[in-house]
Amino acid sequence: MKEISKTGGPGATRRYNGETPRAVKRKRRRPSHARRRRIAGIALLAFFLLVVVGTVFNLARGNDEIDRGVSIGSVEVGGMTRDEARKAVQEDASATFERISFGTGKEGFSVSGDDLGIKVDASSAVDEAYSVGRRGNVLQRLSDTSRSYLGGVRVDLDATYDKDMARSTLEERADQFDEKPRDASFSVTDSGKVEVTEAREGRVMDQEETLANLEGALKNMSGQVAIAEGPAPEPKISTAEVQSYRPKEVIGEYQTDFMWDSNPNRKYNMKLAARSVNNTVLEPGEVFSFNDMTKTLDYKEAKTFSNGGVGIANGGGLCQVSSTLYMAATYAGLQIVERHPHYAVLPYIKPGFDATVWFGENGWGAQDMRFENNTDGYIVIREWVDEKGFLNAQILGQPTGKKVEMST
Repeated sequence: MKEISKTGGPGATRRYNGETPRAVKRKRRRPSHARRRRIAGIALLAFFLLVVVGTVFNLARGNDEIDRGVSIGSVEVGGMTRDEARKAVQEDASATFERISFGTGKEGFSVSGDDLGIKVDASSAVDEAYSVGRRGNVLQRLSDTSRSYLGGVRVDLDATYDKDMARSTLEERADQFDEKPRDASFSVTDSGKVEVTEAREGRVMDQEETLANLEGALKNMSGQVAIAEGPAPEPKISTAEVQSYRPKEVIGEYQTDFMWDSNPNRKYNMKLAARSVNNTVLEPGEVFSFNDMTKTLDYKEAKTFSNGGVGIANGGGLCQVSSTLYMAATYAGLQIVERHPHYAVLPYIKPGFDATVWFGENGWGAQDMRFENNTDGYIVIREWVDEKGFLNAQILGQPTGKKVEMST
């Protein structure tokens, strides 16, 4: 009796005394001649079909017609004769290139095609479009025809421009397109709020790259040209720099009674002088002069404390404006450069807290109130009359760490 494996049959693998089964190697069979003949037949049939399809396409288009699916730029010329295609391309080019638009929005501009010296060679593009499916050997013709019918064939338009005319036009337009960088700065509103204007990069046209974009637009029969920009010019003063030295808080202030004298001329003079001083900006190390800010104003006659008594003169009331500001500058810890006291006690301020001013006569005898911005940042000088009847003076600046006490 023969022992048969469970997988059964005489051809089953036998195991002798613990022997491991051996792998059976099979030799690869080479394709038979019949199989090779079948592959060759299929390829021949495919080629035959292509020839038939190409022949049908060629018969369908007509002898003088451009293959279907062929376009020149954005103009579909498939099925047209060469004369029809030339006319269509020329009309489209005339309309498209009548005016060329550079960029979009506010910075964009348009130029006539004549100013750029644009010329279009429609004939050469039409000849190339007509040659699709007719040039080269049979395989190339079939390939061109298949591409035109299945995916389309695009021919670039031969459009040129006068480089000298185009450069000259772009140079003129660049003056309008280019923008200088804006330095950061700060300003003070009427209410005393400090507002920072942020820095901004400039803008400059890259004329050579823009000309290259023009060439690409002409090939695509497009009247829209992208403006290429060069490296943006940088501002000299950054926003962070202004933020570091801008006035941030009130570092000194003082107020006096505006209503103690009912004379309207005196009130007019005080408001006029305060308005000329208000929102004055001093940079570090700069000296403020009260006379320089107020001496050219047109004052009215009012009460003055001068010549050892009380008199009437143009500019009455100015000393109260200068005295109020002097006290604010002192409390701010600023360096007082020049200050002169009155000869007597005044009704609007304590003794020793005043600062008289006089413009002098013929350049002689002038008395000024001046102080220096001895801080590390900018300061803003504010002075105004409020609704409660007080004359107010403030110094806005960076915190100085100083504390000033006054006594009299």
